[in-house]
Amino acid sequence: MYSVDVWRSEDYDHLDRGDWWRAQVSAIHCPMSFSLSDNYQGTLEHQYSDTYQLVRWSGAAEVITRSASDVRRHPHGAYELLIPVKGELMLEQDRRAAMVTPTVMALTTLDTATDLRHGDGFSSVAFVIPRDRLDARVPALPRAGTVLDATSGLGRIVVDVVGSLRRERYELNGSQFDAIADRIVDLVALAYNADTATPSVAVQEGLVTAIRRFVRENAHDPNLTGAVIAMRLGWSLRHVQAQLQRTGTTPSELIREERLALARLRLQDRGWSHQSVTQVAYSSGFGDLSTFSNAYRRAFGERPSDTRSAASDTG
Repeated sequence: MYSVDVWRSEDYDHLDRGDWWRAQVSAIHCPMSFSLSDNYQGTLEHQYSDTYQLVRWSGAAEVITRSASDVRRHPHGAYELLIPVKGELMLEQDRRAAMVTPTVMALTTLDTATDLRHGDGFSSVAFVIPRDRLDARVPALPRAGTVLDATSGLGRIVVDVVGSLRRERYELNGSQFDAIADRIVDLVALAYNADTATPSVAVQEGLVTAIRRFVRENAHDPNLTGAVIAMRLGWSLRHVQAQLQRTGTTPSELIREERLALARLRLQDRGWSHQSVTQVAYSSGFGDLSTFSNAYRRAFGERPSDTRSAASDTG
């Protein structure tokens, strides 16, 4: 058997769309609870055989929950490879959280308590893999799953092949669909093993660069922490700490370093001259003026006001 089905919320009465979405998504995956509007806006494309399923969905904001009791009553018996196309998905399992964006993919299971959240306009692909097909290739997949790079190497190839399988969905028969799906499982296993093996120096340097770039772009956020960095990049906090430790720093030290660099640039910028030193400190992510001043003096050998005065004299 091989079929391709397409469902759209607009085909249902506006008061029934939320219930329709709950029932349809649960039927494809497994029973789950949903928090969403009654007039839900969404689209489902379901491509499936007796063995594999490939789902492309897009929709409005929702929270999907699968409790421990749901898992006991209705085992899923499969892994899911989530490949976001647009937007961000917050995935929480086994007390671990990951932000899944179009730069990564999440290999996970719904046979552990799960919370998924996304905002309006989110779109993703889900490739559903029977548990035995992947267990034979990856025998030690974590209960909370793992996040894999989708931008290069094997991860990029997985994304490309899954995309091709979707685009050619009306040109395939069941045996062809299953054969290609089998090859995707092989590639997913290879990508998982490559991503979880000890990375090369080049890969490690790339990870550190990604961490530094993220911190630099978000240094102004007063709530930025090592845990936030890990969550937004889709890694564990321990992994982020280990990568930075190789370069002789820690998440908190890196955040402070980038905040100080940002504050110094602003103190030297005449466009910020109307802002007080206190305002510059707060806008650069510092929550306390005394902490900022002391750290600034240790880093640059002068007070923040000295930097501003010197910039004014040369301007």
